[in-house]
Amino acid sequence: MNILVVNDDGYQTEGIKILANAFKKYGKIYLVAPHHHQSGASSSITVGRGLVVHQHEDNIWSVEGTPSDCVKYALFGLELEIDLVVSGVNNGFNIGMDTVYSGTVGATMEALFHGYKAIAFSTDANYYDVVTNEIDEVIAFIFNNKLLGNDYLLNVNFPNKHFTKSTGIEVTDLAIRPFGFKFTHENNEYRVKREFTSYEYIEKTDIWAYKYGYTSITPLKLGNGDKTVVELLKQKIKNNSK
Repeated sequence: MNILVVNDDGYQTEGIKILANAFKKYGKIYLVAPHHHQSGASSSITVGRGLVVHQHEDNIWSVEGTPSDCVKYALFGLELEIDLVVSGVNNGFNIGMDTVYSGTVGATMEALFHGYKAIAFSTDANYYDVVTNEIDEVIAFIFNNKLLGNDYLLNVNFPNKHFTKSTGIEVTDLAIRPFGFKFTHENNEYRVKREFTSYEYIEKTDIWAYKYGYTSITPLKLGNGDKTVVELLKQKIKNNSK
């Protein structure tokens, strides 16, 4: 199996080294990741200029662009024959609305768009203890239960730093926790910080898993279409035309 490893934190980070090492036993590793930090890049791509690419050693490249640029370059620039795309391990959670902003998830969305199976991995900020100890178990759980698919990606988040080991592995739904933003003005620039509102944790969601120390595996689909809402709008038009 040929495995593409990417992230949004940069090609030299601890998380991507852990991820690449964990997947070595499953096949040949190709690492193509951003040359610079790209958190929050989502599924953005570079337009209006060319991409600068650096090859550091056999099968390791860094791209001066976004995580999605890295996936595109690996698939269509290097023309690698890839069976699986894995992204991370991100330094910071990607749960709830984070999945919309995340470059880690964005890279796997790009892979999914082009027909490739993909998994995103994230952990609490600067906390890799549980990842190091349990990533092999999580990967085996995914493979042994045949959880990979071509119609969705898997978004994996390890427990928060209050837990020395996982409470268990749960397949979870995506939860949306409300939050706002606070802007402060410092040194002639604005700083922004999220401010979370009160929230009732919904069991078996990714945010619930974060609170109670589970490793969550959340399937995410490509795009934002919703057939149910389409039918609802059609019914509204039909009702209003009477």
